[in-house]
Amino acid sequence: MSMADAGFQARLERINSGKGFVAEGVLGSGELNEIRARQVSGKGSKSAPTIGVIEKKKLEIKPIITAFILGIVSFFGGSLSAFHATQGAASEFDNFRLLVEALGPLGMSALIAFFLLYVSGLRSVILVGVIIAGFYATHYAEPHMARAAPGIWSQMYSPEHADSLKFQAFAQLANWGVAPPAELTPAAEPVAE
Repeated sequence: MSMADAGFQARLERINSGKGFVAEGVLGSGELNEIRARQVSGKGSKSAPTIGVIEKKKLEIKPIITAFILGIVSFFGGSLSAFHATQGAASEFDNFRLLVEALGPLGMSALIAFFLLYVSGLRSVILVGVIIAGFYATHYAEPHMARAAPGIWSQMYSPEHADSLKFQAFAQLANWGVAPPAELTPAAEPVAE
């Protein structure tokens, strides 16, 4: 038996006996035995197969912002597609009109959100929650945005829809107990002397 075969056989015996092998010089004399004794008694930390130092995962802000924006995009995409599919002129896509009418703006937004989730890879529970939060934040903010910029909403939807969103914003403010905007308060009449 050659020297290489003897070394290989010794290594196989160590592996089969369950004892690990530490290269000489990595640990000082007796340190390996102390580590094993602590691990066996349950007082030491269990060794984990690692390469380098394990760092805690930090919650990154970029995916959270991206997920919030995807929630906003899915809301407007679903709302616009449902509005124009049901209110627009007849087109070659009329085969899908019944589906869009059945789903409505919320269903179309959910469909777009699922597609964006699939494409973007943001599939953790936290990021899905952030997408939903972005969706609902936009749902409650849209009437106020339409009130602030009625020209943009008139171009995106229609002037009638922009007006209905404006009055929806007034209703939300009244429900929240906020004073009515100056547009709704009657002008003070001058007092006659």
